[in-house]
Amino acid sequence: MGRMKKKGEEGQAKEYISRAKAIRRLQVSLADFRRLCILKGIYPREPPNKKKVSGSTANRTYYFAKDINWLLHEPLLLKFRDLKIFARKIKRAEAKVQPGIVERVRANRPLVKVQHLVRERYPTFIDAVRDLDDCLCLLFLFANFPKHSVISTELAAKCRRLSNEFLIYVIRTRALRKVFLSIKGIYYQADILGQTVTWIAPYKFSTDVPADVDYRVMGTFLQFYTTMMGFVNYKLYASLDLKYPPKVIQENLDNDLGLAEFMIQTTSEFAAAEAEVKAAKAAQRKINKQKRQTASRVAQALQDIKSMQDKDDDDEDSDDEQDTEAQEVNAEAADEPMLDTFPEQADGGDESSVPQIAAIETAAKEVESFTKLFDGLYFFLSREVPRYSLEFVIASFGGNVSWEGTGDVGAGPYSAEDARITHHIADRPSLSQTFDGRHYVQPQWVYDCINARTLLPTADYVLGAVLPSHLSPFVEEGADDYMPAERRAQLAAAKDIHSADLQEDEIEEDDEDREEIYQKELQDELGEDAEAAPKPKRSKKVSKAQQRKDEEKEATELQRLMMTGKNRKLYSRIMHGKKKKQREAAKLESKRKALQGEEPNKKKKGAK
Repeated sequence: MGRMKKKGEEGQAKEYISRAKAIRRLQVSLADFRRLCILKGIYPREPPNKKKVSGSTANRTYYFAKDINWLLHEPLLLKFRDLKIFARKIKRAEAKVQPGIVERVRANRPLVKVQHLVRERYPTFIDAVRDLDDCLCLLFLFANFPKHSVISTELAAKCRRLSNEFLIYVIRTRALRKVFLSIKGIYYQADILGQTVTWIAPYKFSTDVPADVDYRVMGTFLQFYTTMMGFVNYKLYASLDLKYPPKVIQENLDNDLGLAEFMIQTTSEFAAAEAEVKAAKAAQRKINKQKRQTASRVAQALQDIKSMQDKDDDDEDSDDEQDTEAQEVNAEAADEPMLDTFPEQADGGDESSVPQIAAIETAAKEVESFTKLFDGLYFFLSREVPRYSLEFVIASFGGNVSWEGTGDVGAGPYSAEDARITHHIADRPSLSQTFDGRHYVQPQWVYDCINARTLLPTADYVLGAVLPSHLSPFVEEGADDYMPAERRAQLAAAKDIHSADLQEDEIEEDDEDREEIYQKELQDELGEDAEAAPKPKRSKKVSKAQQRKDEEKEATELQRLMMTGKNRKLYSRIMHGKKKKQREAAKLESKRKALQGEEPNKKKKGAK
């Protein structure tokens, strides 16, 4: 007889644990437990059968027991306990009115570092890049927040710096692929090392900080994401051989020049600059030392001249050694790493891979031409357009951008009178001063050109014109989904959708001609007998497209009859969803037609 199983020792009762039990096991508060789970990436789980776990179906929060056991060995638990001790010390010192002790205790506040968690949660760099969506959304959100009791100025500035550093990388690599202006904000999509990264950036309006939001939870996420983004930016800049973090130009930062506040340098340029600075400091130290030596030689007696000369010789030797070290640093900085080059595939390679290689090369050429969309174009932005977005978008596709200086915002690289300007972007009905030889368009033209992957005509985007619909590039309509007329027009411009229909019409005409020739030949062979014989009733001509549809319908019905009951029910649910989509598409189409029918009536009433 085997060993008897006791209740609660195996199965789901052992795999899951409630949140209350987890808190008692870890001996932490609810706030610390929530913070620890956020930093470690542990989330609640739903058991298949709650009754088997706890004996009741009450609404409780459960976690994997192995995850809670894993938290028992986390070093952050000790830090949380140190923070509790720190809080008690502060409270005790403040109660005893001991200002000196309070300041000393505050200076020794324990620091919670999460660098090891980034390495733990993302073993490879690609894993971190793949998980950048939420990180970027939160960073761009906090970068736009004003000063608040729960949001410090330093935190907002740090988020702004990290997000701008990432945007500079996207510009340098021309990785931007899609842009969409929505009510919530501006959606961007970039291709980072083969991974699709999508994030949303809010509009830079006056932000109202709601009071019913728990900023402690958001702050915990932000603590981890700022550390993670620092690592990611470092690796991205290192892949381009750029110095990280980039040097901030304080003058440009004070003038709010956006992405121009950073000085981007390669590692070799930075090393050369550092070597020059070290050499200049060494020369200055040498001059200062010589001045001190000269003053001391004058003050000393004549009998010490010989000893001072010996000391000067020793100092000159040490200075020569410093000069030699500076020259060695310059020589090392001048050396550039040599990249390995690999020969192309030989002619006797795998023939099956040739079409794939050709397709990859074609796609790469298309992407390369797309990233050079605005090459050679000069844009000037009026003060009312979103400069923070247009500057990033235009620069990502090779364009040159300048803007109008207003108030605390400094002016761009070139003025509005520059003859090189090809496009002037404004969001007002008209401008008081215009220049010949340039296009005056609204901001939507830039975003629509990116989504269309080509330079669109500017006639529909002139100042004061009613703009065409701004369609989302993230939506891909299926066969049964509603497709707006504007989307069909875009697809028709990219590809002639009528070519297939024309080919079918030609095939049907050829079939009708063959049928007429066959009937005529048959009539000639039968002769008079054919005239005396009763003519059969001629069936109505059915087009080849209709015959094909009937055959497909019969084949589908036959396949449905041969299905099992389970598969037939699944097929019925799929067809129900498909018909539901078709009804919704027809409903939207009817609404569009009704609105289009109302517009002419309104125009007629206005004319009367």
